[in-house]
Amino acid sequence: MYTKTKYSLLVGICCLSFFAFCIVQQNYQLSSPDKSYTLPPSLNEISGITFLNENEIACVQDELGIIYIYNLKEGKITKEYKTGLIGDYEGITLVGNTIFLLRSDGVLVEYPDFRAPNMKIKEYFLNLPSLNNEGLCYDMENYRLLIAAKIKPGKEIENKDLRYIYNFDLKTRAPNNIPIIKLDVNEIEAFARKLNIPIPYRINKQTSEKVDAFNFRPSEIAVHPINKNIYILSSNDKLLLMINKSGGIKNLIKLDPKVFNKPEGLSFLSDGTMLISNEAQKGKPTLLSFKYN
Repeated sequence: MYTKTKYSLLVGICCLSFFAFCIVQQNYQLSSPDKSYTLPPSLNEISGITFLNENEIACVQDELGIIYIYNLKEGKITKEYKTGLIGDYEGITLVGNTIFLLRSDGVLVEYPDFRAPNMKIKEYFLNLPSLNNEGLCYDMENYRLLIAAKIKPGKEIENKDLRYIYNFDLKTRAPNNIPIIKLDVNEIEAFARKLNIPIPYRINKQTSEKVDAFNFRPSEIAVHPINKNIYILSSNDKLLLMINKSGGIKNLIKLDPKVFNKPEGLSFLSDGTMLISNEAQKGKPTLLSFKYN
């Protein structure tokens, strides 16, 4: 009896510790932004953001490779850099004075000095096995870019639950399609169940039974400047995943659809402030700011 009681108590303590750990790891009050910016119509399809300095971010939107500079103090676009590129540009990140854009088909565009009067570009065809790639960020500690695929690699059905993260070495500038992290949607779902996050479902038309419809489709990726963890945003699923450098899951947060209409962009200021941008979709595009606790 004593042993059984002691075991139950131990299990209870472990469970409480687990949930306390997750709460501590959240670090942000994501239900209530500290600042909210309504973006202009030109950013209705805002798909990526990156930190430039304490007052400015750079943005890109789907279909046009225009780089927009948005001033956080003034609350408006202060500069546009027209690149002449047309395509599905989903990611943007800054390295020094260089801006990189990611096209969804795995083409990386480099602007060595995006503020120069005549911007010259370089293109890298990454030959990624995933046909849709949206996440792009700078990993300063390892001097590389991280690229997150939105969907499975290749066409094989057995890969349907895999989501790959790739890297682009900034020293060699050599394209590399070997994943450095492999995320398993099933593991993410199991973690969601532990946190009592509601699992979406669909109705089987033939049997009328409920079928799990959990998914995870990365739309953005960013490295935290202080805790160095990797944050991955899944727009369609309204989820924010936090992993360590090896891909181990540290936390998973369900985003409130009333606050996050369609979260597509993610970036951090140097003090850890989190910025998330929302596409318009039945509303106005927004930029939300959350202080790091």
